[in-house]
Amino acid sequence: MIVLGINNMHDASAAIVIDGKVIAAAEEERFTRIKHQIGFPANAVRYCLEETGVTVSDVDAVGVSWKPWVLGTRLYNAFKTFLFSTSAFKAKAKRGIGQMGNEWRELFTFRRLIESHFGKGRFKLHYIDHHLSHAVSAYYVSPYKRSAILTLDGAGEANTSVFWNGEGNNIIQLKSIKLPHSIGQFYASITGFLGFKPQSDEYKVMGMASYGEPEFVSVFKDKAVRIYDDGTFRLNSGFIDYHLARQGLFLDETIRVLGKNRLPGEEITQRHMNIARSIQVVTEEIILRMVNYLHRRTNLDNLCMAGGVAFNCVANGRLFDNTPFRNVFIQPAAGDAGTAIGAALYIYHKYTREPRSYQMKSAYLGPSYTNQKCMDVLHKFGLSYRELTKEELCSRIAKLLSEGKLVCWFQGRMEWGPRALGNRSLLADPRRSEMKDIINLKVKQREAFRPFAPSVLEEKSNDYFGNPIPSPFMLFAFKVNSEKLKEIPAVVHVDGTARPQTVSKDVNPIYWSLIKEFEKLTNVPVLLNTSFNVQEPVVCTPEDAVKCFLRTKVDYLVLNNLLIQQLA
Repeated sequence: MIVLGINNMHDASAAIVIDGKVIAAAEEERFTRIKHQIGFPANAVRYCLEETGVTVSDVDAVGVSWKPWVLGTRLYNAFKTFLFSTSAFKAKAKRGIGQMGNEWRELFTFRRLIESHFGKGRFKLHYIDHHLSHAVSAYYVSPYKRSAILTLDGAGEANTSVFWNGEGNNIIQLKSIKLPHSIGQFYASITGFLGFKPQSDEYKVMGMASYGEPEFVSVFKDKAVRIYDDGTFRLNSGFIDYHLARQGLFLDETIRVLGKNRLPGEEITQRHMNIARSIQVVTEEIILRMVNYLHRRTNLDNLCMAGGVAFNCVANGRLFDNTPFRNVFIQPAAGDAGTAIGAALYIYHKYTREPRSYQMKSAYLGPSYTNQKCMDVLHKFGLSYRELTKEELCSRIAKLLSEGKLVCWFQGRMEWGPRALGNRSLLADPRRSEMKDIINLKVKQREAFRPFAPSVLEEKSNDYFGNPIPSPFMLFAFKVNSEKLKEIPAVVHVDGTARPQTVSKDVNPIYWSLIKEFEKLTNVPVLLNTSFNVQEPVVCTPEDAVKCFLRTKVDYLVLNNLLIQQLA
């Protein structure tokens, strides 16, 4: 059975499942070069079909990770608000109608959209609940036969957080939290208050939080959110409102208590860092209460998480010491992009009743490119290159990195999800503390407080990090072992933590070999790994890679086994 999964909302994406296995998946932004692309993901669908060699006429079913008739109630409520509100609050309704309207209407025309791009098909079209798609996207690809599941994001059709119990193919909903009470929207609102882009830059707030003090925790608990022992909470939209925050509007009471909101580009002060720390502390408390409640309900050792809030790697890292769960699984595209996989897998298992067998051990589900394609692009840009064997390449790049050079590393299939995991990466020596400022300010052109992540040989990870489980998708922050802090300063955050990627020889042999060669030279089995991009989505094609490389001060580019030196 061939099933195509599609998400057309925030982080639009597509995935294809054949006989229960995810064969290909990609986010639309990688093709359009527009971050968090919204709308029908024609390019991602085209890639999935071409990668698997099938046509629309071969597809048995299409799963869409939204139920439009339920989602429509949010539009209706926004329209009512628009009619009966003051001018300031009209912004809330205008934003709700404007953003959701086109994509909501698009949901009703999916068959026509698919067939207009790819020809006639015999597929059945299914609309799957958004949070159920999230739950399936994590649990069905996990290694667990039984698991508690927690999905938490800004909002689905109506739910913002859902507690589930998974056993075999069955997923049972235990409890849900509905709009307007959303931890994702609360965090996004403070992201906007701090001068960043809501529903996009929350990771910046998480990184900045480590530089602050929890000065405003009591304010948030008194004015903004009430937290209950069972993991539920209630937000006070009279203190801060997500939809107004999306428009850069904040209530007088918010400004009176927190001070003036920061505008984009303004200097970041200690007050801003303290606000960031405070929202992070409150968010962690809510998540930990949710997870502990879920354990009381299920009494299981395994936990799966999905939804945009599951990208909060600092909170994720605390799960092991602050909850009874022993194992936690989060798939690499935990946000809305991942619901394309969830919708497709749900349909496959619902209609075939086949037991789950696929496990997501690798995030490499995107496009790859031949050496000939890479050579053609290099000729187009007039760039010379050296073709090396894999052994020569790893040895040469390891030496360059050990000498302080920066290397753009482009290999194989593109990663699924927002993290660069060794196939579309910018690499550097983690022993050099100056690398943090060099890459942040001179290459990536971003805030100085932003941390970098380490890639570590899986078999050596416990020597460096306090991680109780492998972390192949870079979704958990762990303490760096005290004796290693000075050894890898460029990948240690100000709070003494790091967000490691554990690299397996079986999953990514060439990246593992590169790190191994670096270890032979330095006795350090770790590389600094950040995404290969500058103020844009992570590169997808060789042409994207060359364009980005030429705009930067990076010393070398690797395309498969082709080595290119930066122009003088």
